[in-house]
Amino acid sequence: MTVHVSSMHFTPAKPKLAGTGLLGWVTCTVNSTFQLGGIALRRTLDGRIVLSFPERICFGRRHRYVRLLADDDRQNLEEQILAELRRQGRLAS
Repeated sequence: MTVHVSSMHFTPAKPKLAGTGLLGWVTCTVNSTFQLGGIALRRTLDGRIVLSFPERICFGRRHRYVRLLADDDRQNLEEQILAELRRQGRLAS
């Protein structure tokens, strides 16, 4: 499956949350078919910028709302979102 991201919106986190590594949330349309929301944009302790997809934890087990089965699709989605955030000036290049 080819993944194409469009109509992306970014909501910055409150400044006090930025200290926890949370930069904000992303909502985007994928393949002009469905919308993904609640994707967290985070900075890791080693400085990498990563996406965290929404999930809930029930009885100690993670249940992801969205799970891309092919790692290539996940990487492609992440690259497109980060590139658009850089284009918008939300992330440094």
